[in-house]
Amino acid sequence: MLGKSSIFITAVAFATQVIAHGYVPQIKIGTQYIAGWDVTKDPYVTPQPIRVVRATKPDSGYIADPLSGDITCSIGNSHLPPGPTQATVAAGGSVTMLWNTWPLGHYGPVMNYMARCPTSDCSTFKGDTGSPWFKIQQDSYSNGVWASDVLVNNNYSYTVHISRNIASGAYLLRHENLALHAGSNLGGAQFYSICVQLTVTGGGSLNPSGLSFPGVYKPTDPGILFNVYQGDAANRAYVPPGGPVYSGLQF
Repeated sequence: MLGKSSIFITAVAFATQVIAHGYVPQIKIGTQYIAGWDVTKDPYVTPQPIRVVRATKPDSGYIADPLSGDITCSIGNSHLPPGPTQATVAAGGSVTMLWNTWPLGHYGPVMNYMARCPTSDCSTFKGDTGSPWFKIQQDSYSNGVWASDVLVNNNYSYTVHISRNIASGAYLLRHENLALHAGSNLGGAQFYSICVQLTVTGGGSLNPSGLSFPGVYKPTDPGILFNVYQGDAANRAYVPPGGPVYSGLQF
């Protein structure tokens, strides 16, 4: 039976874990700041606000099962937005994700994917069937530092670059932090993915695809079942899941 001090320590540890989970309440395109999904406010507003960042259930928890349907666009991916809204970005431009927080030591890569929406906006597109996704950018381990800690040291921000030669149109941008501090155990990896609804303008003719969410990740992938504490040499050899960045993209 736990004593009072043990119960208190357990409660504090749990509360700290919950508070530590990050989300993206704002994005930046050029000089424009655009509201994302704020898990502390937006779930409690009626009617639900329409945001360019897909809603999640009212917490900032992670996805543990990469085979889950939630892996596509975060917890509650089955819930589509209540109306159409898109953020506009020029091909060759960038989208900066402004996280509310991310804990140092939640080591892992940052990965980014896009999927072309079948209509002029993404409000009816879940992205969870077929293979519409392609990887556009990833950062993992460099100069002794994991990408997750680079994000922290950059004021909790991460800039995603949009290829200048993809076709113009509506896209989901899937941005993901993969926390591997418990990744040495099967099921220990923590996936934090969010989707942003974008309209890309001034693009080219490239129409990439080929990846599925769920589908492209497996629990036993070497980039998911991975021990980040085994040393610098092993970390430098780390390969993120989801394959390489799509060849032919121009930045």
